[in-house]
Amino acid sequence: MIDFIKYELKNVNPDNLENNVYLDFHIKVNTKTGQLSSYMNAYYKGLEFKIYESTTANPIRRITVEGSLHKFWNNGAHNFNDFGIVEITSTLKELKAKFRIDPKYCILKQLELGVNINPSVKSKTLLKQCLLHKTDRLKWVYTTDEGNYIQAKHQRHILKIYDKMTHYKNKGFDVKDEVLRIEMKYLKMAFFHNKNIYTLQDLLQYGLDKFTPQLLSNWDQVIFYDYPILDSTPYHNTYSSANYWESLSKSNRQYHKQNLMELTQGKPNSLKAEIRNKIEEKAKLLNIETNQINPLYIGLKRTVSTFENNDPNRRFCQVTGLNISMQKADSILLSHTGLKYYYKTDKKVFDEVKRKYLSTLWKDEDYQTQIKEIAHNIRNKASNQKIKQSRLYPYHQKNLFEIAV
Repeated sequence: MIDFIKYELKNVNPDNLENNVYLDFHIKVNTKTGQLSSYMNAYYKGLEFKIYESTTANPIRRITVEGSLHKFWNNGAHNFNDFGIVEITSTLKELKAKFRIDPKYCILKQLELGVNINPSVKSKTLLKQCLLHKTDRLKWVYTTDEGNYIQAKHQRHILKIYDKMTHYKNKGFDVKDEVLRIEMKYLKMAFFHNKNIYTLQDLLQYGLDKFTPQLLSNWDQVIFYDYPILDSTPYHNTYSSANYWESLSKSNRQYHKQNLMELTQGKPNSLKAEIRNKIEEKAKLLNIETNQINPLYIGLKRTVSTFENNDPNRRFCQVTGLNISMQKADSILLSHTGLKYYYKTDKKVFDEVKRKYLSTLWKDEDYQTQIKEIAHNIRNKASNQKIKQSRLYPYHQKNLFEIAV
C-alpha cells in the first residue's frame, strides 16, 4: 500500500553514504555566482538521496531519502502493479543491505498510501463521474510521471484518483486490464503522531491494514455520479454537475447527499459500491504475508510474493538492472526505447543511467545523441561481460557437474 515516502535518515554516517558504491553524488553550482547548493544528491532506482551540509542551526549533516518504494521494487519504472507487505519487506531488505537503512531510524516526513484496483468499466469514465470530495471539487492534474489524474487538496492530505492503465499503456507497458488507483497523500504527520507513529518501523508495526478504513471513508465522501442508476431518474441533470453540488448551501448539500445515497445504496449495479468493495478486497490481499516451505529444510520459511512470479511487467536489463518492460518482449538490455521512456517520465532514473554510462565527451550533446551513446555503452558492457565469462569458462572446458556425471 505504500508508494511515495520521504523520511529523514538517522544513524547513518553521511561520509559512508557519500562513498557508497551504488550512489554517485553531485552538487549544484550557480554558474553566475559560484555559490554551491545547500545539499548534494544522488539517485538509485528512482529514490533520491540528499545530504545537507551543516549549518549554524543544524551543525550535523542531515540525510533525507524520498521517492516511490513501489517504483523502486519495479527498478524505477512504474507503480501500476500490486505492491503488498511481502514486496515492502523485500524492498526494505535491499535498502538495508545496500545502504544500511534501518526502518527504525527513518523519521517520516511525507507518505502516500493507496491501492490499485481493476474496475469493470473504463477508469477514465469513472474519473469523470467523481465530482467532489467532501466540499472540494476534484480537479484534473497532469504530470509526465503519473499522467492524468484527479485530486482534492485538503489541509493535511490530498486524495488522488488515477487512470494507471492508459498512462502506462501509452508508455509501452503490457497492461491488459483497467487499473484505477485510489491514494491518500499525507502532507503533515500529525495524523500519524496521534497514533504514536514517527518512524517507518512504527508504521509497519502499527499495521498498514489499519489504514483501510480511512481509505474507504475518503472514497465514501466522494460525490460520485452513479450513472447506471441515476441516468433514469429526475436527478440526471443536477446530480451529474459539479457546479450544481458546489452551488448548494451546507444544509442542502447534506440533504442531497443523503438522497443520493438512498438512491444508490444496495443497488447491484452501483459502480461506487463496486469500487468500495474492490478497495477493501485489495487492501486485505496486499496485507497478507504468504509463507512458503523450503523443501530442503522443513524448519525454514520464507515469504513469497503474491504477484511477482506472474507479472510480465517485471523484466530487467542484464547490465543496468532497470525495468525494461516497456521495450519489446525479447529485449534483454536497456535500449533507445527504454531510455526515451525514462527521459520523458522519470529524469531521476535517466540521470542515474547517464552518470554511469555516458562518457564526458557527450555531456553537452542533445538528449537524442546521449541516448544513442548510452545504449551503445550498455551493449558494449554486456559484450565485455560475455567475453570475460567465456575466458573464465571456455566452452570446451568441462564444468564440475559434467565431470561428476
